[in-house]
Amino acid sequence: MKYNILGIIFIFISMPLAAASFDCRKASTDVEHTICNDSALSQADSKMAKAYSRLRKALPRSERKILKRDQRKWLKERDREFADCARGVEGEWTDTAMCYLGLYENRIKLLSPVSQASFNCKKASTKAEKKICASRLLRHADGIVARLYKPLRHEFKEDQRRWLKSRDAELSRSSCNVECAWDYFKDRINTLIHYSF
Repeated sequence: MKYNILGIIFIFISMPLAAASFDCRKASTDVEHTICNDSALSQADSKMAKAYSRLRKALPRSERKILKRDQRKWLKERDREFADCARGVEGEWTDTAMCYLGLYENRIKLLSPVSQASFNCKKASTKAEKKICASRLLRHADGIVARLYKPLRHEFKEDQRRWLKSRDAELSRSSCNVECAWDYFKDRINTLIHYSF
């Protein structure tokens, strides 16, 4: 009995404090093992999964499918980028833990907090604005762009004007559906995240 209790205590001590979004006992890939063996990465993985879940719940069913495909794509890209982090940037040594965490921080910023459009949808007048307002996912994306742009507004003012003009042209095309527009917003969000560091 005494040894059983000691064994249980040892199991709990050896488990990471912040659990990953998946069962670490079933980890099968190098990436999953890396996440499970690092408490900061486990916490980031869990935070990202919660952000994804919150945004997904806020979306209508048709847009949940778009986000689900995007998440699967990101997970594959994450696995490839983890390998790049492990090798180092262009063959040079790099802080792999910071590289891994950077991938997660970018994704978390894209997914959360669940945002609204940066403008009043009741006053939407252009095709682009109407397309944004008609989509819960695009309203979120527009709000994230505005939030990330705010601290950069002095040095990015002209660049943002050019991007907004380009965004309006892109989203005005009938062939650019919600998924196309989401990808367009993501590129801008990634650019703003890059310059916010």
